[in-house]
Amino acid sequence: MTWHKLAIAAVWAGVISLDFTACGPFMVSQPLVCGPLFGWLMGQVVVGVIIGGIVQLLWMDLSPIGVGIPYDATAVTLLAVYWASLPGHGALSQVVLSLIIAVPLGFLFRWLDQLARRINTLIMHRVEKVSDANLPWALWGGIISGILWSWIRYTVAYGIVFGLGQYAWNRFGYFPRLTRVDQGLTMAIILLPVAGMGVTLELFLSDEPERRWMPWRHTKSSRKDDPTP
Repeated sequence: MTWHKLAIAAVWAGVISLDFTACGPFMVSQPLVCGPLFGWLMGQVVVGVIIGGIVQLLWMDLSPIGVGIPYDATAVTLLAVYWASLPGHGALSQVVLSLIIAVPLGFLFRWLDQLARRINTLIMHRVEKVSDANLPWALWGGIISGILWSWIRYTVAYGIVFGLGQYAWNRFGYFPRLTRVDQGLTMAIILLPVAGMGVTLELFLSDEPERRWMPWRHTKSSRKDDPTP
């Protein structure tokens, strides 16, 4: 994939990610939506549907509500779709491999969102100092500059990570055809949706589904509520 296409992919990824914390949400950033959409932009709709569906099942309950910034499943989806859509890397095993590489980067993009929120706070503090007569224009200026800043940082971040991943794919290559690694990764494409369905069922059946990520808190609270010594 040429650098021109990489730049276009980064621009569109930045636009899609605006829906996550900057402007919205209109649910475009949900993996089940942005996966096929970005896959279509990359010319690999099927890859986008597979990756978006898996990520949506595994992280269905993640939404930026209030001041909380959750794990960035949108970034994971877009990164995995891009890498899995590279020429010569469309095998199912490589789709899983792209997901494995993208999952840790969801924490990186979450940190970028937290940093951006601090910068947005500084912008609004500047707006507060504006006189009442100019306050409406200052508010609009602050909102637009915040959205523009979010789009720029998303685009730059995606461009860098897209490029690094593409460089690694092209330099090292991954062609373990008919090997145990390839067979295991191909089997994972079947097992991951099964695991995702288990997560989805827990969301509907559990009173506090968020505790599945914090088993130590559940243990501590159980001990605290236990009246026996």
